Amino acid sequence: MEETRHTTGSEATPPTVNLDWEKFRLEQSRYRTELLKWVVVAIGAVLSFLVIDYGRLSLEKYKVSAEVKRELLKAYLDATDTPQPEVWKRKLQVLQNFSDDAAIQKWAEAEFAYIDSFAAIDALYRETLKVASQLVEPDRLADPDRIKARVRYNQLYWADLPYAGESEAVITAMVAFRKQLLATEGAPSNKNEWDTLNVRLIDLSRALRESTPRNPTDTK
Repeated sequence: MEETRHTTGSEATPPTVNLDWEKFRLEQSRYRTELLKWVVVAIGAVLSFLVIDYGRLSLEKYKVSAEVKRELLKAYLDATDTPQPEVWKRKLQVLQNFSDDAAIQKWAEAEFAYIDSFAAIDALYRETLKVASQLVEPDRLADPDRIKARVRYNQLYWADLPYAGESEAVITAMVAFRKQLLATEGAPSNKNEWDTLNVRLIDLSRALRESTPRNPTDTK
């Protein structure tokens, strides 16, 4: 009796079919790997561009912020060239409001204290002496600069110094100088009046010097 043979599926599939299937799976795996690699490269490139753009943006932001701070600080320093402490404070307030730098905030607070305790009255005292010294020369009565100085002296006498809290010694010296100034201007040809006015200027200078508070930054 002839034996009946039963073949399995693997035995029925030609070897060439299995080889093609393995090649297909290999190519599929290679394709996925390549695709994944390019996806990773693309993501890396996007992240790199984002990091670069963020870095550039941060750098530009820092540059703009630094430039604004520099301009504000320059404006404040320029303001301190004038004997107007209230202008200094306004500039300093703007600098403080526009800066988020802790060091600048701390410096601004110290500067406010410095102005209030010393710089404001010191600037006014120095300006007062400068203005008064322009009023003691008899040959400058009609000089436009002297006329301006005369107006400024009145402003210091009646407004700025009283507002700043001048000392009693400065008040006395200012009153004496103004009294003699009026007498001298009333007798412009009288040499003795001019000499006395110069003496009053010396007295005013001494009073201003002795009434100037100690500079808190002076370590001596």
